[in-house]
Amino acid sequence: MSGEYVLTRDIIYDHNERMLNIRKYYPYFKLSEMSFRQYKEGQFDNIDMGYILMAVLRFFIEKNNFNEEPVTYEEYEKFMSDILTRDFAVNEDEKTCKELIKFIFDKINNDGRPFVYEYFNPVEKKKQSLRLKLIDAKIVDETIYYTITSDAVEFYLDTKEVRDESNITIEQVLLGKLISSKNFKGGTRVARRINSEVGRLLSRKNEVLSILSHDVFEGVKVYEEFNDTVVKWFDDEQKLFSQNKELIEQALKKAESESQYYSAMNDIYMLESELNRAITRHGRLLSECTDLQIKADELIAKAKFTSLRMSFDFQDYFKRLKELDRADMLENIIVPMLNLKVPKQFDIINIDEMLLYRPEGEEKGEKIKDEQLKEYVYEDELEDKRIEHNYRIFMGILFDMMLKNDNFTLSDAEEELRKNIGNSFERNGDWYSFMVHLCQKKQYEINLLSEHPDTFLEEIIKNYCKEVQKYQGLKFRIESTEDIIKKPDIASISDIKFVVGDGETDG
Repeated sequence: MSGEYVLTRDIIYDHNERMLNIRKYYPYFKLSEMSFRQYKEGQFDNIDMGYILMAVLRFFIEKNNFNEEPVTYEEYEKFMSDILTRDFAVNEDEKTCKELIKFIFDKINNDGRPFVYEYFNPVEKKKQSLRLKLIDAKIVDETIYYTITSDAVEFYLDTKEVRDESNITIEQVLLGKLISSKNFKGGTRVARRINSEVGRLLSRKNEVLSILSHDVFEGVKVYEEFNDTVVKWFDDEQKLFSQNKELIEQALKKAESESQYYSAMNDIYMLESELNRAITRHGRLLSECTDLQIKADELIAKAKFTSLRMSFDFQDYFKRLKELDRADMLENIIVPMLNLKVPKQFDIINIDEMLLYRPEGEEKGEKIKDEQLKEYVYEDELEDKRIEHNYRIFMGILFDMMLKNDNFTLSDAEEELRKNIGNSFERNGDWYSFMVHLCQKKQYEINLLSEHPDTFLEEIIKNYCKEVQKYQGLKFRIESTEDIIKKPDIASISDIKFVVGDGETDG
């Protein structure tokens, strides 16, 4: 019973916190589902909104947090113009590009409104709403400046660090955002993560020193990697520590006069304590990295003096050749061996053994039967074959009508289908999917399809018309009508008109 109680309690009382963690992903998935098919008649359907969003967030982090600059709309517009041209080959006129960039910005900014994420709260037994924004805006001297929110920074960092070189730098960027947004509890969690990262780097420093002591060549590589990912970012990290320390001090001053900050006094003190601990440990890391540099120089210098050996290590030499990808350097060890003059002698005793040698009976090889592997056909392949077979039947009847008539309606085409294959087609879903695919475009020209098929159906039409030459050169267009075709026991469908060639319709 106690186990069931714990399980139920975990489900109910942990749910609210889990939803708070999930909410920061909501805008991404909402935006990534957006399609450009309805915008400008699908002219920019190849644009991926998910990729665009991640690129824009990275741009804002670079400007707002690394360069400490707000972003103007003109800067965003130039950045997006480069993205669209480089990654999606958008080469439209200036007006069209500006409209597209404004459309994307409005979607990311949600037209200036926050994204609303709804979930059920099992504790209070009702639905609740969480509101979050990706981009904030403020007006200074009649100019609008945009900045990224802490929720957007936290989401981006959860997907992958901005700089692989320094996790501490990234965590501190997030910490500054959380302090500015008065989320001191979240800031304390980030400060603890910074402490954990500093501890990990202290352990890594000891590992590097251990590798250097056992294998200088391998140790030098690890040491250089450690320098690139840790030591070179100390200045940036110290600067960010100072900035966050100053933000906390400002919050403590405001807590003395503003009730909003006073209620969070304990959280601010906990955050300050955790950050001071991180600063102390970071200083120790800097000191130990300096000590590591001194010891590494000593070990490398010692290894240089002992590098001349009395014997040659072939395994080590081959290993280095693989790393350098220099097969031509094998010449250095092969050529000297080609000039060896080793005296060759044949032992007389071996002659007796050769004369007395009796070969064993010849073994017969096992006969292997050639077996043909059975080809397995998957269910989706059977579906594709069925669909293509049915589409070919519909195309044959439809195209034959086009060769005989200048124009006709969908009702006429269905009447012709009844004459040829009976009423069964009305219950066949392939007929309706065929018409849906066909109506995706308003005009078809068979000769052009053979060069550039754009859709699944056009690929089938191209292959079919290669086999049936009489349809080559066929051109037709599809026009909508106001008539309705009623189906027995099935929802009604709109009638359409097929107009063959470049001629006018007769009604």
